[in-house]
Amino acid sequence: MILIDATYVNVGGGVGLLRRLLGELRGRTEFTLLRDIRVKDLDTAGCRVIDVPPSHFARRRFYQAHGREFSRVFCFGNVPPLVKLPVPTATYFHNLLFCEGYLQQSARDRWVARLKMAYIRHHAANTDAFLVQTGNMVAALQPLIGRRAPIAVVPFFAFPRSKVPPAGARQWDQFAYVSEAHPHKNHRRLLAAWRHLLARGLRPGLHLTVTATYPGILAEIAELQRAGARITNHGFAQSAPIYARCGYQIYPSLVESFGLGLIEAADAQCAVLAADRPYVHAVVEPHAVFDPHSPTAIADLVARCAGQPAPASIAKVPDEIARLVAWLSEGTPFMEERT
Repeated sequence: MILIDATYVNVGGGVGLLRRLLGELRGRTEFTLLRDIRVKDLDTAGCRVIDVPPSHFARRRFYQAHGREFSRVFCFGNVPPLVKLPVPTATYFHNLLFCEGYLQQSARDRWVARLKMAYIRHHAANTDAFLVQTGNMVAALQPLIGRRAPIAVVPFFAFPRSKVPPAGARQWDQFAYVSEAHPHKNHRRLLAAWRHLLARGLRPGLHLTVTATYPGILAEIAELQRAGARITNHGFAQSAPIYARCGYQIYPSLVESFGLGLIEAADAQCAVLAADRPYVHAVVEPHAVFDPHSPTAIADLVARCAGQPAPASIAKVPDEIARLVAWLSEGTPFMEERT
């Protein structure tokens, strides 16, 4: 019996990846899912489900009572098992914010991230390997865990394939940024760039997906709309229809563990304009890059590109879910190809 420990997976892309993994495992092997009690919208057919609160003590009690019942353990939420297990164990690490901060990060958020990373490092020897999505993640994680465990690059992702629009349907004056407005996503500078463009008499379209979680950003969007900027906020929405109408993706995020949105946009054959950051170059070949700290630099690049057709960007990262599933279901080593 395999254990998928998803104790700390409850929102966003992590849940999407978990849903993909469960779908791939279903019918191949018997497995148990240790599920965060905050998550209820998963298809768990074909597996045994144990709900636990996302706490150190609940998780430790589980491993002490049941850890020896499993033939293989996969921890999906960054944190290795809290005890050393006598079975093969891997931990999927997918939060770069635990490794590095960004200029606008609050002192509290920076302190919490460092505390969480210290906690992960303390338990790192309890896993046989950390799995990450890119070489950029290896470079960030390796100095923090040292020789406690090896690291393998095993990327996979979950998003619906885009329906590429017919020739002539793509609008080259339309720019898409499909992302919630978390501080590191850099929406404020992006909106400042659109304010610069408006002041120059330029009105390219901008498509956003900001929800009510960030009323301050919504207020800035509304202010720019009243001033005449062509900004459409779709709220929570599927990315594929948005990318299908836009010629360009604009991606100003300051830090990303993976940059799944970049791969989605490349899959939809958008030309990617992105922050000149290592995570971008690790996953996609952008059409052009900009300084994400400079609204003027963002505005200058948009002004040069708006209305000009461009070749689709190309994703560099393969989907290697098969390697992970082979290890889980058959014990096939994943460390031989890439470390």
